This record gives sequence, structure tokens and C-alpha cells, in this order.
Amino acid sequence: MDRAGLCRAVDEAFAITGADTPPWPDPHPDGDVRDEEYSRCLEPGKYRILAARAEAWTRALSALGLAEAEPVADPASAWRRAPDVAVSGAVLLRPVHAEAVPLVFGYSAIDDVPRTVLVLGAGQPAATLQVLPDCGCDACDDGSAGLLEMTDDIVLAVVTGSFVHVDDGRGGEIVATGDSWSASNWGTSAPPVEKVLAEARDGRSPYRVVTGPAWA
Repeated sequence: MDRAGLCRAVDEAFAITGADTPPWPDPHPDGDVRDEEYSRCLEPGKYRILAARAEAWTRALSALGLAEAEPVADPASAWRRAPDVAVSGAVLLRPVHAEAVPLVFGYSAIDDVPRTVLVLGAGQPAATLQVLPDCGCDACDDGSAGLLEMTDDIVLAVVTGSFVHVDDGRGGEIVATGDSWSASNWGTSAPPVEKVLAEARDGRSPYRVVTGPAWA
């Protein structure tokens, strides 16, 4: 897969899809957060930049013949385990490669402003890989660059086949994108994450695993 060419195609599409959703710098470059910024979001609409980036990925992957996009009729039922946000819309990208894992973009709202939260998932039904922003309050806002980079990293991990999702069936999950990973509810008595991921990649995991080959 020509990763550089794919990223160029996404950036070209984003010049169109993101024309009305400008990026913004970190409003707290010195880490100075005011108390009143917690639990509020004065400009939730700016987070539509995430939906614009997802649309750019959808257009690029479709135009390159790597996937076919289809709207999800029942967005709430698209997930293996319901995300922590109410998903009101979703698009499934079905890879042309029959053995590859589908990618799902789900959309939710901040303060009733639609398409300001992006839920990234993989599989059918989808395992949730990331919810962005993870907190939409002004205090946690550190600019758009990190959000876009995280979106790209996760999508690329699915498209290149370098992602792994592990679900222990009791609330514990691990998400790996290449060499990076994050774990939630993975207690100290559980097996080491690195061991769990190695077994998942080798096809000998006792847990529920979502992973797959590159799309091309």
C-alpha cells in the first residue's frame, strides 16, 4: 500500500470537506486553565472538523477503490458494545479485500450540536477504538492538531492491518495501533498487555479479538 499516496489523497479531500471547519491552536499553551472552563464548551461546533476529516477519509478510500461506503441504517446497533455517547449517525466502510476488517465512523453531539463527536470503530458489529474528543470541555481543549493526528493514526492502523482490539468480556479492553496501545479496566491481576497483544496477533488469544489484514 502506498501510504504516502493515501495520505495525500486524504489531505486533498480534506481541503474540500474541511473548508468550513478551520483548525485551531491550543488555547492553553502554558497549561493555564481557568476553573470556569471545566464542564462547559463555548464553541462545540468547531469539533465538526472531526466529521470533516472522517468524510475526507471516506472519499479517499472510496476513490482509490479500497472500500465502499454505506450509511448504517441503525447506528445504535452498529457496535459490539455501546459507546459512552449516543450515536445518531454512522457510516461503514467495507473493504474490497474480503478478509479485511470494516471501518466505522459514528457521530454524536456535544450540547446537542450534531456531528461534533467522532466514534471510530472496526468490525461488524464494530468494536469501539476511540471516541474524539474524549472530553469536550474547554478545560481539556488542547487544539485540533492532536485530534486530527489521532484520527489519522487509528484509521491508518485499520487500513494497514496494524490494529488489534481485545475484549476480555468483563469490561476490560485493549486497543493497539501499531506499536502504541491503550487499555481500560485492565486490572493488575490480568495478564500483561504485551503478552495479550502478542497472543492476539498470533491467533491464539483466549479473548475476543478484532484484527485483520491490510486493505490492499
